[in-house]
Amino acid sequence: MDTNAAGKKSVPSPTKHVLAIDLGSGGHKVALVADNGDVVASTEGNIETRLLPHGGAEQDPEKWWNGAMQGAEDVIQKANVAPEDIVAIGCDSQWSLAVPVDKHGDHLMNAVHWLDTRGGKYNRRIVSGFPSIKGYGLFKLLKWVKLTGMAPTLSGIDSLGHVLFIKNERPDIYSKTFKFLEPMDYLTTRLTGRITATQKTMVPFGVVDNRKWGSMQYSDTLLAMAGLDKEKFPELLENDGVVGTLKPSVAKKLGLLPSTKVVAGISDSNASLIGSGAVRDFETIIYIGTSLYMTCHLPFKKTDLAHVMTTLPAPFKDRYYLLGEQGAGGRCVEFFLKQFIYPDDAFKTGTKPGDAYQRFNAMAGMAPAGSNGVIFLPWLNGSIVPDEQPHVRAGFMNISLQTTRAHLSRAIMEGLAFNNRWTREPAEKLMGQKMENIRFSGGGALSDLWAQIHADVLGLPIHQVEDPVNATVRGTALLVLRALGYCSLEDISGLVKIKKVFEPDWSKKEIYDKMYAQYRKLFKKNKPVFKALNGRSENI
Repeated sequence: MDTNAAGKKSVPSPTKHVLAIDLGSGGHKVALVADNGDVVASTEGNIETRLLPHGGAEQDPEKWWNGAMQGAEDVIQKANVAPEDIVAIGCDSQWSLAVPVDKHGDHLMNAVHWLDTRGGKYNRRIVSGFPSIKGYGLFKLLKWVKLTGMAPTLSGIDSLGHVLFIKNERPDIYSKTFKFLEPMDYLTTRLTGRITATQKTMVPFGVVDNRKWGSMQYSDTLLAMAGLDKEKFPELLENDGVVGTLKPSVAKKLGLLPSTKVVAGISDSNASLIGSGAVRDFETIIYIGTSLYMTCHLPFKKTDLAHVMTTLPAPFKDRYYLLGEQGAGGRCVEFFLKQFIYPDDAFKTGTKPGDAYQRFNAMAGMAPAGSNGVIFLPWLNGSIVPDEQPHVRAGFMNISLQTTRAHLSRAIMEGLAFNNRWTREPAEKLMGQKMENIRFSGGGALSDLWAQIHADVLGLPIHQVEDPVNATVRGTALLVLRALGYCSLEDISGLVKIKKVFEPDWSKKEIYDKMYAQYRKLFKKNKPVFKALNGRSENI
C-alpha cells in the first residue's frame, strides 16, 4: 500500500480535518483532508474485480473494508493530527453496485459490480410492453421517468438489474437479505453500525421517488413494477445527513474519538465534481479515472432518454447534477498496458514498471494528431452515454504496416476525447446552454497532452485542475465540512485551483473533425456486427 504524507509536524488545532474514504472502481484511497482543501496525507490500494461467465463482474466487500481500515490507520498515524481535530469521516464510492447485507450489516455475497450485465434480461422483462420504444414499453417508461428521472438500463448494469439477478438466480441470498446497499452506504454501515442510505445514493436501484429533492420515500408503484419488497431497502436520511458516530470498536482501532461523526455518503462522480471546484450551476468537468464521465450541477431536474442522460439529486438543497457516465475511461489505458505492453503470459518481457503511465504518455506524444489515421473505439464493456449499446466493443481501426505503439497510445487518448465530444452535444441541449470551458480532473488530467487533445477535439478551453488525482477525496471532505457547518459553497469554489488552461489549437481542427466523423460512423455501421458477435438469445 502506497502512502504519502506531508510529514510528522503537528497541525495547529484550529484546523479541522476530515478522514475521506474513496472507494473507486479500480482501487481505494484514504486521505486526511484539512479545511483548506489540502490533502495532509493519503494512501491507496488496488481493488480486484472478478470477471465471471455470462457477463458477471463482482468485488469482495470485505476487501473494501479491510483496505479502508488499513488505509485509515496508516493515514492517521503518518499525519500526526490530534484525534479531536479529525471532526468527521466521509465516504464516497463507485456506484451501481448491489451489496446484500444481513441485519448486522455483514455482506452475504460479493458485490455485483457496475460492469455486470447478468441482470439485463430481468430489467428488459420488467420494462417491456406495447407500444415498444427502443425495448421499453411506452407507459412503463413514462412512469419510471416521471418518478425517478431515469429508466432501468437495458444492459442491466444498474443496481436494480443486480437485485433482480440475485432474486432470480440467487434466491437463497435474496431471502436472507435484510437490506441492499450501495458501497458508500455499506462503508458508513460498517463504521457506525447503522444501516442507512439517502435519496442521492439509492438512485441506481430505481425505486425511490425523486420528483422532489430530498425525498425520503420509496415508490410503491415502482417496487410493484420491479417485483421487489420494500423491506429489502434501507432507511433513508436527508441528502446531507449525519449517519451517526463511530462504533467504539472502530474508534479504538483507528485511534479516533467515539464521538467522531460519520456523514452520509456520496457517489464518486458527484464527489469529484465538488472536489474539482465546480459547485456553481453549469460548471462542467470531464473526469478520467478508471471510468469516464462528464458532469455539472444544475438548478433543475431533467431527463434525456435518447442519450441516457439524466439529472440526479445533489447534496445541495434543490440542486441536481448531470449524469454523463460513459463507461471505461482510464481502464482503457490500463487494459492496453496490461494486455498489450506488459502481459503476464508467454510473451512477458518484464514486470510493469512504476512509471508505465508516464511512458504511455510519452509514447502518445510521439505520434501526430490523428494517430496516422488509427481510431480507437473505447467501449470495452459496451457503450453507455450518449447511446447505450451493450453489445458494442472496443478496438483499433485502420491499423497498417506503418502503425506503431505510439499511434496506438495516442489513439486511445483521442478515442476517449471523441466520446466526450459526442457526449457534449446532448449535454449542452439538456443544460440549455453552451459550455464556455471544461474542467479536467482525475488521473487522466495529470497529462498535459491529454488536456491539449481534449481542447483540440472539443474546440473549448480545458482548465486542468490542480492536484486532480485527489479531487474525489477532496470533494468528499469538503462536502462533510459543509454539512457540519465548517465551510460554505463559496468557500469550496475558492479552495480549488486551476493549474493551467489549454486553448484549442485550431490548426488541428480539420484532422479532428475528419476523425470524429469517422468515429461516429464506425459506431453506427458496426452495431449489427457487434450484436451478432456479442449478443445472446434470451427469453424475456
